[in-house]
Amino acid sequence: MDPIEPRKNEEEEDLNGWLMSYADMMTLIACFFILMMAFANYDPVGFNKKAKELSKNFQGGKYKPSENRLTTLTEEIAKHPDLLKKTKITLNDASVIISFSGSVLFKEGNDSLDQEAQDSLDLLIDLIRGRNPNFKVVIEGHSDPFEYQKTKYQSSWELAAIRASKVLQRFEYLGFNPKKLVSISKGDSELVETAVNAKGEPEVQNNLSNRRVVIKVLESTEKRQKVKFGFGIYFDE
Repeated sequence: MDPIEPRKNEEEEDLNGWLMSYADMMTLIACFFILMMAFANYDPVGFNKKAKELSKNFQGGKYKPSENRLTTLTEEIAKHPDLLKKTKITLNDASVIISFSGSVLFKEGNDSLDQEAQDSLDLLIDLIRGRNPNFKVVIEGHSDPFEYQKTKYQSSWELAAIRASKVLQRFEYLGFNPKKLVSISKGDSELVETAVNAKGEPEVQNNLSNRRVVIKVLESTEKRQKVKFGFGIYFDE
């Protein structure tokens, strides 16, 4: 029997094993490229949905598109029993808008938060901070054309400005970075209801809606650490 023959069989088996491993690797790479091509539809909504699913399966949900934080915040506020009847909430592509209408935060002619109003505001601030302490917050003060006449202020602009600043102070007191806080006065320039009736008299109920504080929560524009997922795809940490 030729002694060389068994060694040839062994070499062929080793070669076949190497080829099999190489073929498996190429198959996995091909599958990976096919998966990447699935993202090439330039659909932001679809991409965020896929990113969320990949994050859930590969990173335990750690990395999420920023829009999800705003959506979750909106849901938390809308479902909270203590805020449900006191606020109106709107979510758009860039911000969550929370409006305290009527006399929820400030009694007529008053520029100070009472304890009940402060408790409601602090609850909202805790929800915002718990979702992301780096949100930028813009606070708008709105008044009606008449309320300032019952105060020490000379115009609705002044009254709305001081109320907005009082709300801002609570955000700062509860840990928000002052650089991410802005308060502005809208005075009576953006009424949501007609302020007077046909006789030119103040519409009391309408002006309760006109007197309000609007809090806009925006995604921070500050650069955050990015974690590379592969092929130019990044997730914010």
